[in-house]
Amino acid sequence: MSMLSKENTSEIFEDIKRNLTRGVKDRKHTFHTPVFCNVDNENNIESRVVVLRQFDSPNMVLNFHTDFRSPKVFSLQQNNNSLFVFYDHKLKIQLRIKTISTINNQNKVTEEMWDKTKLFSRKCYLTEKAPSSPTNLPEDGIDESLGGKEPTFEESEKGYKNFTVVQNQIKQIDWLYLAASGHRRLKIIIEKKIPSFQWIIP
Repeated sequence: MSMLSKENTSEIFEDIKRNLTRGVKDRKHTFHTPVFCNVDNENNIESRVVVLRQFDSPNMVLNFHTDFRSPKVFSLQQNNNSLFVFYDHKLKIQLRIKTISTINNQNKVTEEMWDKTKLFSRKCYLTEKAPSSPTNLPEDGIDESLGGKEPTFEESEKGYKNFTVVQNQIKQIDWLYLAASGHRRLKIIIEKKIPSFQWIIP
């Protein structure tokens, strides 16, 4: 990142979008696996690493996939305020992105993404018990007949009912650049897909 782009709000915004796009496509990019945070029904903050599956740049939406039976789905249905944290130690950039989450299950959004999901990934949605269920043994909850192998297409289809796409509409981005020469921090508010910028003290 050049000196100009560290001071130029429009260039910073375009750089953020480029890195989010790379995070979807490049599994080795640090933005591929952000931390996703939300509040559960007891007002506890819950955080976990998710895989960034899609970034809709024109509409400023981040997507990841999860199991419909996951506790975070219920929590997001009660309170759809959420937050992503991205950090890249080479770029020296942290992003905290405030979002509003929408749950998609057994609709056109999930149909489209399910068709693109590989069999090995579909296997994750074939657990007999819901995610976070207690168990007496250390296990993944998948039937032993599928141990160490991909399901057939027909077997994988049983997981579709659990497959969920969480769409997260970006409302605000907190961009932080860390440098010995001087840190920089920028707040970007997105309203009707249009960004506005405010420099803030790091």
